[in-house]
Amino acid sequence: MNENKISRKIRGLSLSEVTNYLKGNYHLVILIAIFIFSFILDMYVLTRYSLSYGLDGAFYDIQVRNILQYGYPMSNDPPLAYYLLTPFVALTGNSFLGVKIGMAFIGSLMAFPAFFITECYVKKKDGMQIGSRIPALLSAFMVTVNVNYFSMLGNFMQNLVGVLFLLLFLYFTIRWFEDLKQWKKYGILTVLLLCVNLLTHIYTGALAVCLFFSLLVFSILVKSFKMHKLPIFDLKILGLLSFMVLIFLAVLFMVYPVMYTKYGTVLSFFNSSSTTTEGGSVSSPVSGIIFLSIPYLLGVASSIIILWRGLKEEVINADLSIISKNTLLSWVYISLTIILAVLVVIPSSQYQSRFLLMAFLPIGLLVPLGLKFIETELLVRYPTKKQITTLMVVLIAAIFAFSCYYTASESFNNLGPTITTDEYNELVAMKAIFANQTNQNIVILASDLQTKYWVEYVLGDVGNGNNITVIENIQGIQDKYQNTTIYSVSTQDSQSSLSDAGNSSKTSGTGTPGAGASGTNQGNMMGGNGMINGADQSNNYSLSFLLPYGPSILPNSLDTIRTGNDGSATVQGQMDRGNQHPGNMTNSTGMPSGNRNSTNGGPPGNMTDNAGNMTDDNIRLFGNMNNNTNVLQGGPGNNMGSSLDGQSQKIVESLTSSGTTIYNGKYFKLIRITV
Repeated sequence: MNENKISRKIRGLSLSEVTNYLKGNYHLVILIAIFIFSFILDMYVLTRYSLSYGLDGAFYDIQVRNILQYGYPMSNDPPLAYYLLTPFVALTGNSFLGVKIGMAFIGSLMAFPAFFITECYVKKKDGMQIGSRIPALLSAFMVTVNVNYFSMLGNFMQNLVGVLFLLLFLYFTIRWFEDLKQWKKYGILTVLLLCVNLLTHIYTGALAVCLFFSLLVFSILVKSFKMHKLPIFDLKILGLLSFMVLIFLAVLFMVYPVMYTKYGTVLSFFNSSSTTTEGGSVSSPVSGIIFLSIPYLLGVASSIIILWRGLKEEVINADLSIISKNTLLSWVYISLTIILAVLVVIPSSQYQSRFLLMAFLPIGLLVPLGLKFIETELLVRYPTKKQITTLMVVLIAAIFAFSCYYTASESFNNLGPTITTDEYNELVAMKAIFANQTNQNIVILASDLQTKYWVEYVLGDVGNGNNITVIENIQGIQDKYQNTTIYSVSTQDSQSSLSDAGNSSKTSGTGTPGAGASGTNQGNMMGGNGMINGADQSNNYSLSFLLPYGPSILPNSLDTIRTGNDGSATVQGQMDRGNQHPGNMTNSTGMPSGNRNSTNGGPPGNMTDNAGNMTDDNIRLFGNMNNNTNVLQGGPGNNMGSSLDGQSQKIVESLTSSGTTIYNGKYFKLIRITV
């Protein structure tokens, strides 16, 4: 009955009524357009190569495959992100493409909470709300189109999922704290989203907890000051939620023991004094200096002014909201600013970069707030200049949006998989070796940072009832796997013979950020200074003090923020293993190159073995050839032991020197060893 009424109402709408509605709600049309644009841009970037992106790319494919096969992920990490990506893989029938569509969709969704959070700031004159929605639309764009966003999209997808839930959490938290008695409307959702953040990622979860209790304590102190008495209800909320969070964390630690390690990394962050980034990590494309840009500082200043005005407001009716949304919003932004300022000041290792990757969040929220604050202040002082003010805001918003897109586009070529299609096909060919083995317990040692997850993805599911265990830590292997046959997968330099392997891994650079990378096509991936080609670390991104990001707009680049490996910023794309531009990618399957989907990226667990299509003459299968000269190559980033210390490397050399090479390809070598 209700559906018939709705359908009749829709049919009864005239064209003029629809036009008037769209004119009155133009922001919704633009907001949806921003979402669509962000999704299309994400898919363009993610489909330049068919394989999954980043060091952890295949890791997500492994988790989704395990969920589809057994109902749960293989990892002990909080699993929510994996379950969210699973439907996309199931619908597409392709693990690589499904994960990319899922991440593009989830990332683009951040436009909506970013818009509504900025809209929480309201300025009224004579009881009427003033100001346009342009700054809120700018926030939606800045959060979903920026260089750090794409860095997370290509390298730390689980972290990006957490940012979406963090934005949703912030919006509902602000709405709830405006009136804590509305717990049924906003409180339940706030607590639920707090738990969801903890179930998604450690960094966003920890940040959500800090912001929540910061806002709650702030609310209690302000209400106590203004009302001259303790807010009993707020104190009850503080006690109850503190107890609930502790219980939730206790359960989380029991169900996922790996959380001890995760939180240990956060604590070690504050105790670390090293300023170097570990090999294999991905640094933030921009450093903390980006927070010194004028648009960002204006946003911070606007938050402080809004907070000061809110604290001076007198309570007219105790039954109404004592703390306005404006005050709550400004406190959240200031808290976020302080947290990031602390993270920037404290010298540390790669954990600082992981936090700084989320720098796009405060930039995407504070810059539009500063623009909206200036707009409303001008409208209050000069009400007759509304059209000029609006035009100025539109122009500034367009410039800021271009700044975000321009700098982000500079990073597109630095994103991609850590292995080439040829290398992936060779792993698939290697999988055929295990075809005749059934019901075996097989241990595969793969310590190379760039190929470990790919080895696990391809060789970890050989079927036939085999139990495959892929390990990366050599320590304790002799005690744990006594009388067990172990296969070690190592990478080798395709440009040299095995007899020259000991010398083939040398490079002229030192302190290569990509330590642990394979020596495959190393001559192509490494420049003369040991840096990764495709990511010009001396001046890769053109940042400006006058814009949220870049490029420089003053003569002689006077406003440029220098980035690079000089200490001001570390710019590092994916660890390129000879990946070419899609237009030049060699395709061993005979399919068109470019934006294609690999035929090996089929449904998880049903990967097609296309070894028969490979024509590489360098690939040889060995029966029982005794390997007396297969000493592990010692150069950095040239083999499975590249990320190991000296003692571990000696163990690897000892084990593999007496092993039997059963597969020797252009890119990989498979050695059977006995301990």
